[in-house]
Amino acid sequence: MANLVKCKACGNEIAKGVKKCPHCGKDQRNWFMRHKILSIIGAIILLIALVNALGGGGDVEDTTTNTEDTAEEVKEPIVVTVDELMKTLDENALKASKTYKDQYVEVKGKLGNIDSSGNYFSLDPLSEQYTILNVQCYIEEKHLDTVMEFSAEQEVTVVGTITDVGEVMGYSLKVQSIK
Repeated sequence: MANLVKCKACGNEIAKGVKKCPHCGKDQRNWFMRHKILSIIGAIILLIALVNALGGGGDVEDTTTNTEDTAEEVKEPIVVTVDELMKTLDENALKASKTYKDQYVEVKGKLGNIDSSGNYFSLDPLSEQYTILNVQCYIEEKHLDTVMEFSAEQEVTVVGTITDVGEVMGYSLKVQSIK
């Protein structure tokens, strides 16, 4: 009797651990066991949401200072060229990430490409004619008039925060100002 349980549908006694009732054919497994793929997808979504809630996908903190607040020091950017950024990335991507990610920088480079939707433009190394990696400079609406006046291969200097570093895409930079 200890190895018998009642069927969830018809109430007849069945052996403990059977998948289907021999009397009515009702599946005795719980919802998660009957829907394994959906359960796995749900677990992955829950895990991603948990990681984001704990700070894994948060917004980048704005490192700019309010000019009206005189008690706070104005942070000086790290002055660097696209050539220097790419050299560091080529030598060691991990070191490049640890050195420059989330840093406030002033970057000088050669205009590579301007996104037609006005979201970004890219800066290429000054010393190279052709390059795959570059610095993607993400701009705000207030920069559109300035960027619209750029011309091919023009030298450009931007100030902002490097938000991402990768050996495939190069650097991403959130532009604060364009010099």
